[in-house]
Amino acid sequence: MTTVFGIVGDPIAQARSPEVFNALFQARGIDAVMVPMHVTPDDFEGALEGFRRMKNLGGLVVTVPHKFAAAQLLSGSSHRVSIAGAANAIRPTETGWVGDLYDGEGFAIGIEAHHGPVRGRRCAIVGAGGAGTAIALALIDRAAAEISVWDLDQARAEALRERLAAYTTIPIVVGPPSLSDDLAINASSAGMSPADRLPFEPACLRQGALVCEAIMKPPKTRLLVEAEKLGHPIQEGRHMLDYQVGAIWQFFGLQP
Repeated sequence: MTTVFGIVGDPIAQARSPEVFNALFQARGIDAVMVPMHVTPDDFEGALEGFRRMKNLGGLVVTVPHKFAAAQLLSGSSHRVSIAGAANAIRPTETGWVGDLYDGEGFAIGIEAHHGPVRGRRCAIVGAGGAGTAIALALIDRAAAEISVWDLDQARAEALRERLAAYTTIPIVVGPPSLSDDLAINASSAGMSPADRLPFEPACLRQGALVCEAIMKPPKTRLLVEAEKLGHPIQEGRHMLDYQVGAIWQFFGLQP
């Protein structure tokens, strides 16, 4: 019987996980498929109840805006989920859903693979949701010098600052990207549509600051295009997925 995996989100058209995992299933001769599942926030809990009744469901990748809701529905989780209050990979068990959070790890590993160590660098994150929280934790674990967080919802940014400050002695501040930053990261949904406003102006950064995206589709958002025009090194959002696939693969209990 074919094992079914899914990625659950709203919207869902931007998701790259199906193409990545399905290519691996085919290459490794595994009878499995990953499909996109468009589920609204109002229907999320009910959808999970239904999914868990599927005997051939292997697990779910969870994306915007369900990562926080997913964490609240788990019967077991990792320390990353406990600190961030968000999960992006869950699987069914006899006692309920268990989950973990791999966005930040994938993102940080991608940065270090292409642009050198995070240690000692000042980092700005725009977006205090699940992706922003996960990225902040991964940067803290890699000894960033300082982290600033910014969100259109200032209460959410301040709440994230408080959670991170309780976890680390690294300075955590609330504020937009600035000239003092070495890395500026868009972890918000701004940029999925060409009509979206820029999450921040790359012109506000010092020359040579790295501009990073968490958005995977389009591959090169307007933010990255504008940053590149100004001579900034960039990192596309696809690396966040590419460098966490192995961890999620093992979490789902698939063969190494």
